[in-house]
Amino acid sequence: MISFERPMGIGSILDRSFQIYRKHFTVTFLLMLLFFGPIYLLQNLVLFDLSGVSFLPESGETIADSLDRFAETSGSGDELRIGLLLFSFLLMPIYLLAVFPSAVSSQLHLVRAAVEGASVSFKELLRSSFTRYWPMVGNTLLFGLILAGVYTAISTVLAIGMIIVGAVSFGIGAGISEIGSDPFGSSIVLVVLLIGAYGLFIVLVTAGIAFFAIRFGFYLPVVALEGARSSLGRSWRLTEGNFWRIFGIYFVLSVIYSVFMLGTYALLIAVFKLSLLGQLIYIVLTLLITPIYIIPYAVTYFDLRVRNEGADLEQMLAAGKSYGAYGGQPAETGHAADSAEAGQTGEAAQPDGFDGGGSAEKAVRASDAASPAGPESRSPAVNPSPERELDDAIRSKEPERKNE
Repeated sequence: MISFERPMGIGSILDRSFQIYRKHFTVTFLLMLLFFGPIYLLQNLVLFDLSGVSFLPESGETIADSLDRFAETSGSGDELRIGLLLFSFLLMPIYLLAVFPSAVSSQLHLVRAAVEGASVSFKELLRSSFTRYWPMVGNTLLFGLILAGVYTAISTVLAIGMIIVGAVSFGIGAGISEIGSDPFGSSIVLVVLLIGAYGLFIVLVTAGIAFFAIRFGFYLPVVALEGARSSLGRSWRLTEGNFWRIFGIYFVLSVIYSVFMLGTYALLIAVFKLSLLGQLIYIVLTLLITPIYIIPYAVTYFDLRVRNEGADLEQMLAAGKSYGAYGGQPAETGHAADSAEAGQTGEAAQPDGFDGGGSAEKAVRASDAASPAGPESRSPAVNPSPERELDDAIRSKEPERKNE
């Protein structure tokens, strides 16, 4: 069972994420293979001409030859350009809208099961990932439209700014040319200003999209785990004051992912050259590294819940009230189950070895002593048990025995 009793830092979130991944590696990989395997395979088929590529690496082929063939098969031909357009503007949007929410939801339910300490099964996680399918798709579409609108607005504003900066740069360059006798120096100044303006443009667009992506990005766990229909406002409230911490988490993950994938691909090219076997191994390794983005996303959501609703969430997880079990067993245990049973029978749950008759008798005697009106003042709804009547009869005989 993974504990979420207090807020966590970046290192703790990554450590908990890797713990969950290592513990449930098989189930996680099977889910990644099911959801992401087809799109990765289709990507290689559409974007690269693999018709002339052998399954095993060819003997005598150098790394330079493999890179040259890779460049030739990845950018030439009208068919490849059409495939690139279809993949980028048709297949990927459909996949992101129809499949990606369920893929993320499966990992959300897996982390939830790890939080509860419940058993994890592939079949149950797969079923749970589609339970809130249409609300997840609808909120994903809305999320995508918001990011597209943000990108358009920021790009428009920055494009106008770039035009102004370009005009000013040309003016500065022309002024330097008039003042000085070295036109080459003015050209360098102009190029530096344009490169700086372009770099600033990229940074601002990326920062703007990252800000809104993080602030609205936790809509999926709200829909999948909390059962909400509209979740973007809830995500905005959860991430308030936590932007830089979440940004730091994904910055570290992006560095890890980039170094791993670039190093892995270079190694595969060196060992397997440009072969189908090498491409299949690369797809498998990509599936292995993909969960390091999704599992921390789910862990971060629970950490945000602890930060915003710490006591309530801790009690809810301890009682197992809102989260079901994943192995087919009910999650209601301990005091929660005792309370439920007591509510059904109308009696208070008693610990093991409880002597109902003796303790009940003491309680009634205490109430009799505390009540000035005696037993007659008690409510008629309280009926004495047969054991109590027998005990009263015995006590009434005791003075007579003493007199004898």
